[in-house]
Amino acid sequence: MPFNLKVWLSQKLARDEPRPVQIPKAPRKIAEPFHAVSIKAGHQACQGVKQFAGIRFLSMKAPSLPLPDCDAPVCRCSYRHHADRRSGEDRRGQRVWQQRASTGIDRRERKQGRRATDPAAWNVVD
Repeated sequence: MPFNLKVWLSQKLARDEPRPVQIPKAPRKIAEPFHAVSIKAGHQACQGVKQFAGIRFLSMKAPSLPLPDCDAPVCRCSYRHHADRRSGEDRRGQRVWQQRASTGIDRRERKQGRRATDPAAWNVVD
């Protein structure tokens, strides 16, 4: 097998070429961890879809469309996307503040420790 300068040189140059650096992809951040969908009934929707009216599902738990018992000739139902499964106002805030206002004492203003064994150290006046 004779030495072939062209082949040797092309192989040498191919090995010495810098390879493109592959930057590992960063893990994809979930923009909306509680992304939800509701089912928007299409024209001439079946009864199965009508039972889900107004219900939000986490996107991974939503039923696939068309529903298995869909009797429409062509299903035109679709998903409506929401940033969160909850809808409406946060009712928790109003109720909590009303309870605090009715007692007149905020839990941070209590003069005793949180545990039953804690001494009432805050009541000591020098």
